[in-house]
Amino acid sequence: MIEFFTAHSYIIAQIFGFTAMGLAILTYQFNKQKTVNLLLMAVAAVWCLHYAALGKITPIVMNVINVIRAWVYSRRDKKWAQSGAIPAVFCIAAAVLTAVTWDGFWSLLPGVASVFASLANWQTDTKKLRMLTIPVCVCWLIYNVFLHSIAGACNETFTLGSIAVAFFRYDRKKKESKE
Repeated sequence: MIEFFTAHSYIIAQIFGFTAMGLAILTYQFNKQKTVNLLLMAVAAVWCLHYAALGKITPIVMNVINVIRAWVYSRRDKKWAQSGAIPAVFCIAAAVLTAVTWDGFWSLLPGVASVFASLANWQTDTKKLRMLTIPVCVCWLIYNVFLHSIAGACNETFTLGSIAVAFFRYDRKKKESKE
C-alpha cells in the first residue's frame, strides 16, 4: 500500500490540489468575512495534504498557519479575537517558521504569501481582503510553477480570476449605484 502512494504521490497531490482549488474558487464569491475565513480554513487543510504528497515542509507549515489563522479570524465576534496584535502574531509566526523550515530560496514565497494572507484576511472590508490577496496568489503561483504543481498553479490563476469577478460583481456595482 505504501508503495502505491509513493509511486503515485504526484498524481495524489494533484487530486488534493484540484479539490482545494474548487473550494478556493468559491471562497471569494462570498461577501461575508466569516464565511470567507471558514472556507479558507477548509482550503488550507486540503492544501496541507497536497504539499505533504509532494514532500514540501514549508508550504505544509504555512497552510497549518492558514488553518489556525482562518479559525481565529472567523471568531472576531469574540472579544479574545479582536486584538489588532493578532495579525502581527501570525506574520511573525510565518517568518519564524519559514526560517525553521528553510528549503532554499523558493521556500520564501510561501512565507511571504502567509504574511500577506495574515494581513488580507484580517480585513473586514472584503474589497481590501481581495486586493491584499492578489500578492498572496502571485507568490503561490510562482512557487507552484517552480514546484511543477499543476493544481497549485491553476488554483492561483483561477483564484486571481475569481477575485477579478468579485471586484466586478461587488465593487463595480457599488460604484455604478453611487453614480
